[in-house]
Amino acid sequence: MIDVKRAGARGDGKTDDTAVIQRALQQAAQSKDTVYFPDGVYIIDPARTLSIGTNTSIIGNGKTSVIKAASSGFGWDMIRVQGSNININNVSLDGNNRVNRVLAIGGGSSNIVINNSSVANATHSTDRKSDYYAGVVSGIVIYGNTNSITISNTEIYNISAINVSQGSLIARGIFVTTTWGSTEKIGKKILISGCYIHHISPADDGDGIYYEDPAMDNNQGENTGSVIANNRFTYCSKRAIKVYALGMQVQSNQIENPFLNNNYYKGTKKGTLAPDMYSAISIYGSNNVVVNNIISGVGSFYAAIEVSAGDLIENTLIQGNSISMGDRSSIAGTTAIRLGNIRGFQLLNNNISNGERGVWTWQNADQGVIQGNSIVVRKGTGIDLTTYLSGYVQKNITCIGNNITAGKAKIVIPPRAINIVVK
Repeated sequence: MIDVKRAGARGDGKTDDTAVIQRALQQAAQSKDTVYFPDGVYIIDPARTLSIGTNTSIIGNGKTSVIKAASSGFGWDMIRVQGSNININNVSLDGNNRVNRVLAIGGGSSNIVINNSSVANATHSTDRKSDYYAGVVSGIVIYGNTNSITISNTEIYNISAINVSQGSLIARGIFVTTTWGSTEKIGKKILISGCYIHHISPADDGDGIYYEDPAMDNNQGENTGSVIANNRFTYCSKRAIKVYALGMQVQSNQIENPFLNNNYYKGTKKGTLAPDMYSAISIYGSNNVVVNNIISGVGSFYAAIEVSAGDLIENTLIQGNSISMGDRSSIAGTTAIRLGNIRGFQLLNNNISNGERGVWTWQNADQGVIQGNSIVVRKGTGIDLTTYLSGYVQKNITCIGNNITAGKAKIVIPPRAINIVVK
C-alpha cells in the first residue's frame, strides 16, 4: 500500500499535491497496488487531470479524505479513470467548482468500482474565452465501450450548469454516453445502486442520471443490460432519471420532488417558472423496465413517468410504482404516467394519487395492458386514451381491474379507438 503522505503529499488544504499524487498513482498501476489517502485535504491543479490506470485501487477514510481542485485555474476532468480493474473507495472528490466534470471513466474501461465515496461541485468557467465556458457539466461521466462499471453507495451533488450550451443549460449527476464523434458503443452492464444524488441544476436540463446511447439516433442502439436501482434523488431540477437507451432496469428508486412553484429556468427562458419537475423518470427507448419506484414530494410533475416523446417505443413494463403529487401543487396539465408512441406495454399494479390525469396515451398506443392500478385523481381523469393529434389512434388495449376514483371521468375512450376492452 502506498500512503500518499509518506510519499510526500501534504494534505494540508493549501499545498499543491498534484505531482506527488500522480507519481503514487503511476507506481500503483505498475505494481497493482493500492494508494491510501489518510485524513486530509489534498489540493490538485484542476488544469492537470489526475490519471488512474489499470489494476489500481484508491482508498481513504471517507469524508475526511478529500481530493480537491485548487481555487485557481480551471479544467475539464479533475480525475480520469482509464483501464480495467480499478477501485475507488471511501474518498471525497471535490471539484470545488473549478472543473466541468469531477470524475471521467474513459472509453473501453472495464471492471471499475466507485464505492462509498462522494463526488461534488462541478460547473462552468465564468471566463467567456475559456474552453470550459460551455458544454455538459457532470459529476461522473462514463464513456463508451465500457463494461461492468459499478457506482454504489456514493453521493453526487452540487452539479450546476451556468452557461448555455446547445441551446440549454445541461447538467448531469451521472452521464453515461460515448465520446463525441467516436465509433464507441454505449457502455454495458453498468450498475448504479444505493447512491444519493441531489442538487443537480438548473430546471432547463438538470438530470440526476442520463443514460444516452447516441447510436439510437440511427436505430442502431443495443440492449445495455444496465441497472439503476435503490438510489435516492432530491433537488434534481428537471428529472431524476432519463434513459435514451435499450434494455435497462429502473427499479426501487426513491425520487422526491421538493419544488413547489419555485423552480425557475436560468438559460434562454431565464426568470420563467418551470414545472415543479418535468419528470421523475423519462424513458426514450425500447425493452425497458420501470418497477417499484417511489415518486413523491410537495410538487407536481409534468409527467411523473414519461415514455416516448415521438419515436416508437416497444416492450415496456411499468409495474408496482407509487406516484403521488403534492396536495398543494398545481395539477393543471400534469400526468402520472404519460405514454407517447408505444407498442407492447404493460402498466400493472401502480398506485397513483393526484395529477390531472392518472394515465394518458397522447400519441399512438397499441397492444397494451393497463391492469390492477389504483388511481385517485379527485380533480381529473383516471385513464385517458384520447389524443389531440390528428391521425393518431389507440388500439388493442385492455383495461382490467383498475380501482379508479376520479373527479371528471374514470376512463375516456375516443370514438376512433380500435379494440379497447374495459373490464
